[in-house]
Amino acid sequence: MDSILLVGAGRMGGAMLRGWISAMGSGYHFVALDPHAGPSLADIGNEPVPGSRFTYVAQIKDLPPNLHPKVVVLATKPQQVNQAITDLGDCIVSDTVVVSVAAGVSTQSISGAAFTDAAIVRVMPNIGALVGSAVSAGFALPETLPHQKALVEELFASVGQMIWLDREEDMHLATAVSGSGPAYYFAFCEAMIAAAETEGLPSDIARALAIGTVTSAGQLLTRKPDPTHLRETVTSPNGTTAAGLGALLSNGELKRLSHDAVRAAAMRSRELS
Repeated sequence: MDSILLVGAGRMGGAMLRGWISAMGSGYHFVALDPHAGPSLADIGNEPVPGSRFTYVAQIKDLPPNLHPKVVVLATKPQQVNQAITDLGDCIVSDTVVVSVAAGVSTQSISGAAFTDAAIVRVMPNIGALVGSAVSAGFALPETLPHQKALVEELFASVGQMIWLDREEDMHLATAVSGSGPAYYFAFCEAMIAAAETEGLPSDIARALAIGTVTSAGQLLTRKPDPTHLRETVTSPNGTTAAGLGALLSNGELKRLSHDAVRAAAMRSRELS
């Protein structure tokens, strides 16, 4: 049975782990290494997933003996990635795929910390993994074999959608758009709630209407991923929606703000590299 080792089982790591066990349980042994995640993972061992096996350990010394996982997924803080690779030197062998989901840690840095010719992959998932609806962007070094890349894709497709990038430089923009992006939509929802309250709606009604609208819009985009078409569909000439959009889109302000947000987040990602 092949092993998958997850290092760092916090909110994101734990969400990915649950998705993996649910979608890929048969034939894989999942090992989670995290000194603090024990209580939050207690329910996983009790989930009725036929054929799956799961082990949680708090310290490296407690890892199963002679563990050589097919994939090591590093879901630690960025500043802990290289040390984690060094500490796991005995586990990482030539056919291991080392996957980092830490923002700003380059494949060159990861390769420098590894003492073998292990394949190196970077992936940027987003918070949608908590509900099985992540969109993850990945970049694999050319040395990564097709079957290794396919296994990484299987892992991240189990918690949503997986998209491969041809250039590592584009990971900064992927981080800015999809990694940070959910926060932009949450902030817009907050602004809509505040606007409705200011105009006189009770707080609980403003929240219900704004949040329900964001949720339904997302579901519509899932069914038809064409935001321009959907915007045109809901906008009648000279109607209320057209009036609202006229105010929202006047002077290109929304496009400018969106561009500024993506550019600032991408710049910060580059600074962290």
